[in-house]
Amino acid sequence: MSLVQLNIMYGHLEGPAGKFARDPSGYLSLEAGIYQKHGLEISWNHVQGTEERYRRLEDGSAQISFVVGRASLQHFLDSRATRILGCAMNSCPYYLVASPEVRSLRDLKGKTIVCREGPSRNTPIAKTFQERAQLNVGEDLGLQLPNSDVDAFNLLVGGKVSGALLPRPYGFWAEERGFKRITEWPDVVDDSLPISIETTAALLREREKHFLTFLQAHREGIRYMKTHRAETLRMLQGKFGHSPVFAAKTFDDYVVCMDEELAVDFKHLEKLLSQVAPNPLGGARRVATEWIMPGSLRD
Repeated sequence: MSLVQLNIMYGHLEGPAGKFARDPSGYLSLEAGIYQKHGLEISWNHVQGTEERYRRLEDGSAQISFVVGRASLQHFLDSRATRILGCAMNSCPYYLVASPEVRSLRDLKGKTIVCREGPSRNTPIAKTFQERAQLNVGEDLGLQLPNSDVDAFNLLVGGKVSGALLPRPYGFWAEERGFKRITEWPDVVDDSLPISIETTAALLREREKHFLTFLQAHREGIRYMKTHRAETLRMLQGKFGHSPVFAAKTFDDYVVCMDEELAVDFKHLEKLLSQVAPNPLGGARRVATEWIMPGSLRD
C-alpha cells in the first residue's frame, strides 16, 4: 500500500539557550512508526518565519502548519483564507518568575514586574495582587506591558525589573539563570491556543480525508509522548539542545498542557479573540464556524 505524503511545518520559539518547539511530538511519532502505521509518510520540517510558512501553504509545498494561535487567528481575520484543523494545546498559563531575593508576592512591594500587553488584557492581575498580597498595582507595585514575551524576558534577566509573567519556556530559561518561580501566583494570565494546527481552505477541500487521518495519528503521537518520559527527554536534549533540567521541566510542566483531543476549546477561542480582535464581525461563534474545521470545536 502506498503511503500518503504530507509536509508538516513548525516553528521554534527562539530563546537564549537552544530552541523550543511548541509541539515536539512529531519526532517521537516518526521514530515509533505511528504515522506510517496510519498510512502516512510525514515530513516534519522546521520552517522559521510566519510569512514563509504561509507562502508554502499557499503554493502547496506544505499542507499543515503548527503555529501560535494569535498569529493564525490574525491571519484568518485578515485573509479569510486559512482554516484550523485542531489545537494541540488550548491553554498553558504563564508563570511568575522573579529575582532570587523575591520569595513571595509580598516581597514585590516597591518593585516592578512586566507582562506582555496582549495576554494582560481582561485578566485580573491587579485584583490578584491586591487579594493575595495586599499590593495595589500602580501604588505599591509597578507593572510594565511590553509588546513581546522576549522583551519581558530580557527586562527581567537584564535586571530592569524584579519579576515577569512569562510563558513557561521563557520561565524555564529564566530559572536556568538563577531566577525563581513564585509558586503562589495562580493561573490568571494565559496565551490561549498556543499550538494551533493550520491549513488553507483550498487544501482542506482537497485533502480533508488525509488531514483527518493525520489528526488521528497525531493524537496517538501526543499520548505516546506523554507516556514515554525517557524517550521524550532524550529527544528534547538531542533535537533542541535542552539541558537535562530544562528537558525535565518541559516534560513535567509543559507537555502536561498538551491536549491529545486536538479540539479547539471555545472558551479559549473567546479569550484569544478578546486579545486579538475584541469585536469581530458576527462574534466568536461566527469566527469559530468559518475558521475551525467541522468537528474540531469543543464547547
